Amino acid sequence: MAVEAMGYEIISIHQLGYTINERVILRDIAASIPHGAFVGVLGENGAGKTTLLDLLMGFRVPSEGMATVWGQQPHQDHWEARRRIAYLSEKVDIPGDWSIREFLEFHQFFYPQYSHEREQDLLNEFRITPEERVGNLSAGEVRRVQIVAALASAPDIVVVDEISAVLDIVGRRRFMKLLHEQSQVSQATIVFATNIIEDLVNHISHILLLRQGTLRTFTTLEGFMQGRAESEFPQLVADMLEEV
Repeated sequence: MAVEAMGYEIISIHQLGYTINERVILRDIAASIPHGAFVGVLGENGAGKTTLLDLLMGFRVPSEGMATVWGQQPHQDHWEARRRIAYLSEKVDIPGDWSIREFLEFHQFFYPQYSHEREQDLLNEFRITPEERVGNLSAGEVRRVQIVAALASAPDIVVVDEISAVLDIVGRRRFMKLLHEQSQVSQATIVFATNIIEDLVNHISHILLLRQGTLRTFTTLEGFMQGRAESEFPQLVADMLEEV
C-alpha cells in the first residue's frame, strides 16, 4: 500500500513511557499512524509489544507522554470511539458454557454497525458451527470465533495482540488475508503485534520495531526494505534486533 494513498493521522504516540513497580517497560516511544495503515509491531519477548497495545486500548495509563486515538486519550474511556475498535487478544476469554451463537449475539450488542451478513460469510470461511459450545473448542477454534466477531463488527481500527500462534497454517493464512482485505478494501487501520514475522510479508504497510522497551524504528515497509527482496524481511528484522 502506498503511503500517499493513506489518509490523516489516526493514532498519535508522543514520548510515551510506562513504568510499573520501578521497572521501565516502555520509554520515549513516538509514532504517527495514518488512517488505513497496516502496522506490524515486532520485537523480542519482553520488548513491550503487549504493553504498547494495552496503552492504545486504554487498559493502562501512561507513566509519561501520551497516546491518542482520533485525538482522544484511550484510558479516558470514550465509549463511542471504543465501538469502532476491534480487539483480538489471547487475554480475552469467552465463557465455556456459551454457544458460539450466544457469544456473537452478546458481542454485537456493543457494535451498532455489526453486520450479520459479514458474520455469516466469516462463519463459512472458518467452517464454524454456531451451535457449538465454546467449552468444546480448541484454543485455535476459539480464536477463529473471536476473529469472526471482530471483523463482523465493521471496525475502523483492529488491534491484534499475538493470537496467530495458536492458529494452524490454514487459519493463519485466512486470518492474514482477511486483515489485508480489511485494510485495503475497508480502509481499516490495523495494529498487529506478533512473533511470527513471516505472516506479515505481503500484508503490512508499516513496521514498528521495539527493542528492550525502546523504539528501534517506525517506518514504512518500503523504507525498511530499501529495495531488498521480500524473502529477506525476517532476517532484516532479526539483524536489527541483534544490533548493539
